[in-house]
Amino acid sequence: MVKRMRTGFRVGGLVVLLGAAGLLAEHVEVRQTPLFVIERSTNANVVHYDANIGADGQIDPRRPVSAYWIMAAADGRREELTSLERAKAYGFSIEPGPDPQSYHLRLVAQKQRDIEIVRQGGQVRAQSMIDGRLAWLQKMYVSTHKVLAVPSVKYIDFFGVDVATGQDVTERFFPN
Repeated sequence: MVKRMRTGFRVGGLVVLLGAAGLLAEHVEVRQTPLFVIERSTNANVVHYDANIGADGQIDPRRPVSAYWIMAAADGRREELTSLERAKAYGFSIEPGPDPQSYHLRLVAQKQRDIEIVRQGGQVRAQSMIDGRLAWLQKMYVSTHKVLAVPSVKYIDFFGVDVATGQDVTERFFPN
């Protein structure tokens, strides 16, 4: 017996969901393009931030950016951020920017530093002010120390490439 349902077909006791195949195909077609990373003084594990690019070549408006760990101190596997890490340290907010295919990203732990996700030609990049110059952000390095067994940030180094000149640019930021 084949019975039409709103979301699929029932064939005997089997329900074939039409939407699931579409969602799976959509998920498979999204690829990630690296934007920048955060390295830390505590170990070799690195947080990666990637732009999600849809099958049409555009930044995916439903989820423009993904953040995840590469566990280099262990076995190099990819691991998702925990909810605590997203809320307190490595998470971000993101909203559409002024131009189509641009987004404004703000890191939870670094709210005073604006990061714009922009498409330039065929590339998607993160740009931010580094040492007073507009730069393609490549990496942040967070140096920490423990104060009464609680980790505290000593400084953050920002690394990038000047958008206008192509020169490397760095800045050391000391949180208050």
